[in-house]
Amino acid sequence: MSVSEFPRTGAARLALAACGAAFVLLAWTLVRALRPAPLPAPPAVAVAGIETMGRGAVRPPANIQAAIENDLFASDRSAPPSPYRMPGEKESNGEPAAEPMKPSVLGTAVATDGRNFATLQLGDASPMLVHVGDKIGEWVVKGIARGKVVLVSGGSRAELTVSKPGT
Repeated sequence: MSVSEFPRTGAARLALAACGAAFVLLAWTLVRALRPAPLPAPPAVAVAGIETMGRGAVRPPANIQAAIENDLFASDRSAPPSPYRMPGEKESNGEPAAEPMKPSVLGTAVATDGRNFATLQLGDASPMLVHVGDKIGEWVVKGIARGKVVLVSGGSRAELTVSKPGT
């Protein structure tokens, strides 16, 4: 069989048809791969009217003159009668808060791994074993050292030592 007779055979025609189909499939795949996917629709945009843009912000005008007259750095200024309180914070009546009852230190233990603990007793209650961060009554344990415990309550700080037996 010569080269000129090959395209006339049935097998050659079938092979040429398969190559043509493969070429069409390749072209279709390339077009689909290179064509970008359609973008999703953009969200709806609400456009403000001319009236709302012209009105401006709704807030009271600043009283600049009052700010100048109440000079922050004036020498005759004095502190307000009561300190500023955060919303929900209890108001004080001017008297200093009574310091809560301090517990007595019955003993301390200092560990090499930093897990120190102490035995404290608050009033007539049963003794408690506490670690740093624990709370006993109104006090929070801030530190434990050999024979000493540091407690904090509100703005008060107390450094307590081990009480001697019989005292």
